[in-house]
Amino acid sequence: MVKAVLAKVIENRPEDAVAFLADYFENFGDKPNKISQAHQQLVLTHHSRPAFEGNVRAAYDILSQFRVSKSLQGLNGVAYTELLQLICSGFPEDVKEKLMKKIGCRDNEVVPFNVFRAAIFTCFVLQDYIKQAEQLFHALDIQKTGTADKVLCETTLNQLFLAVSSSEHGIDTKTVLDAAYSLGPDRLYLALNKAVVSPARGSRGTTTCDEFVISAVDSFLLKVSPLT
Repeated sequence: MVKAVLAKVIENRPEDAVAFLADYFENFGDKPNKISQAHQQLVLTHHSRPAFEGNVRAAYDILSQFRVSKSLQGLNGVAYTELLQLICSGFPEDVKEKLMKKIGCRDNEVVPFNVFRAAIFTCFVLQDYIKQAEQLFHALDIQKTGTADKVLCETTLNQLFLAVSSSEHGIDTKTVLDAAYSLGPDRLYLALNKAVVSPARGSRGTTTCDEFVISAVDSFLLKVSPLT
């Protein structure tokens, strides 16, 4: 076991090796079930790093020990769904529901690796995308009240939609996130400046962070094709 964890340290190259080891052994000691072990493999490193591909394969192999039927062993829909729910546990409920409609499957289905890999990347990329959307909202929440001007929010969401939708149809979700990160600051500034002087500003209410995030996620999910 020590040799295995040292190999993980070398493979994933964490910034804080001590914290990495503590988290690794804590997960094995307190959460021995396969779902938790698979999840622990996936959070060893960020999805953008090369080592993540190997961690996805390791997680799949762990879950493939389940029995799908009397004569068939592999990853079934129950374990697949439980893992996705665990990854997305911090998402707003509406977001989780919409996401599972795209990447969910039936309990009795056998989940092949390509479907598993695509779903895992979608969840982790969406996790980053939600954080970015929250940061955008907090920048618009000038008074730090937990709400922001609705016109400014709609303007920003429209620019975000244009950035994401301009990416080629059918590409992977990582590229959608890159498109969102490249949201043109000049174009966004001009759009927001126009919204600030708009007579409609201030007459259409406010938007909460959850409402903003859910609307932003809708743009993301437009680029996610159903996996099953």
